[in-house]
Amino acid sequence: MKIGLTNLFSFRPHVEHLEFLAQVLENEGHEVVFLTCDSAVETCYIRELRGRSRIRECAQCIVGGVRSYRSKGVTSIGKERSDLGQAELEMLALSSSATLTRTESELEWEEPDVREVRDRLADPISQVYHSARNWILQEGLEGVICFNGRMDLPRAVTYACEQLGVPYITHERTWFGDGIQLIPNGNCLSLSALGELVREFDDKPLTAPQAAYAGKLIGDRFLQRNSLEWRLYNKNPEPAPWPVKAPGKRVLVLPSSKNEFAGHDEWRTEWADNTEALDDFFGAFSIDPSQVVLRCHPNWAETIGSVEGNRSLNLYTQWAGRRGVHCIRSEQKANTYDLIQQADIVVLNGGSSAVEAGACGKQVVCLGPSTYQEAGFVHVFRSRAELGASDGELSLDPELVRRKTLRFLYVRSHRFPQFVPYVKAVETTKYRYFRGARAEVLIRMLREGRICPDDPEFSETEATENGVLRKLENAEWAKLADYQTPLEVGVPFEINRRAGLKWIDGFRAKFARGDRAG
Repeated sequence: MKIGLTNLFSFRPHVEHLEFLAQVLENEGHEVVFLTCDSAVETCYIRELRGRSRIRECAQCIVGGVRSYRSKGVTSIGKERSDLGQAELEMLALSSSATLTRTESELEWEEPDVREVRDRLADPISQVYHSARNWILQEGLEGVICFNGRMDLPRAVTYACEQLGVPYITHERTWFGDGIQLIPNGNCLSLSALGELVREFDDKPLTAPQAAYAGKLIGDRFLQRNSLEWRLYNKNPEPAPWPVKAPGKRVLVLPSSKNEFAGHDEWRTEWADNTEALDDFFGAFSIDPSQVVLRCHPNWAETIGSVEGNRSLNLYTQWAGRRGVHCIRSEQKANTYDLIQQADIVVLNGGSSAVEAGACGKQVVCLGPSTYQEAGFVHVFRSRAELGASDGELSLDPELVRRKTLRFLYVRSHRFPQFVPYVKAVETTKYRYFRGARAEVLIRMLREGRICPDDPEFSETEATENGVLRKLENAEWAKLADYQTPLEVGVPFEINRRAGLKWIDGFRAKFARGDRAG
């Protein structure tokens, strides 16, 4: 096959991952070509995020991009615009505009500063769509591999694929570091392919080593040893006794930001924001606000690029004030894991703390879509109708909750990511590669539009999970975290930049990564 590969933002380690995929394809006789920006557009998500000059930001992006790996077969974005209409351009820019302004409610999408971002991104999106379409047609591409697929310029590429009926795969860094996240015909947030895998392995017990690995992931998170995840929150927390005294079950609300999901059909709900969903949930389950503790997300106290998280923090603190809910603000050091372990019910809207709550056997509630909506350890309510159809009881068996949490984590760490044995994270942006990855994984994904499990093995009996489940029940986080993964020795597969450009990685390592840069 002839495959086009593109990464229009040179975030680490994604361009290196793209080069790995390209070499895997080439080694088995497939032809590859590339598309890159080369400073063709006036602005983009990265420039809007960091607020830097075009000279500085574009130079850094070009130096870190595909041209530092390839001198041939690379096409640049052109200056011509497409004939896409205003409504299409706004649709393609919506997610970026919401993230760049860190909106929390759909009601904010039409505010002037959010609309201004969409307006500025319209011409660049139009350029990239036009160039991507021409590139696909002129090169006769049979498939495309594109970074991310959610943000403005990558979304323009995948939209061109969709309009031409060309299959594509989006790639991203995995949650836990090893392997590469690959999603067919969807962006990095798409749920359908992941949901299929979760359902496939929902009733399949883990082997003892698989269960131990999933348990290690949980132990690492509770002890904050999960250094290979992209972000770590609530660092150096302070002990947090339950702060309210009220009759009834203890309810902990752990909201997370929704702006990245703006305009994404698989994440859409009828609620303008999560506070509306919380009000409906309290009503359906007769929860009094005096029972509730709101722990605002620590991320809202951080600046991402040049943008603060005030919109989210203000929305929730004002809601808590109106409702009489005890509020722990984002900047406070209260230990979220302490609160989870003391709660009876933990309520989220898609955040990853569901796995800590599940590991503790809590009643976990998710208001809206999530990556774990098919995993069986969460009560999922995606609409008022689903809330209305409930019986007002939350009564999943705690052992079942823990067991399903383990299985979900193993899907996320070893079944959903691809090439896990061959792509190993050393640090957040530093990787080692090994020989053995097969191009057939990519070709099959393009042809079939589905993900096959990277590790299809499972146990015939639940007994192989029980030792880890006992440690979870007893909150033996250190014992779980201390599990040593068997060492797998492979033949190194070197992914290097072109001669004379190897200094780039050492130089770039001195700077903040991705959207951490300010």
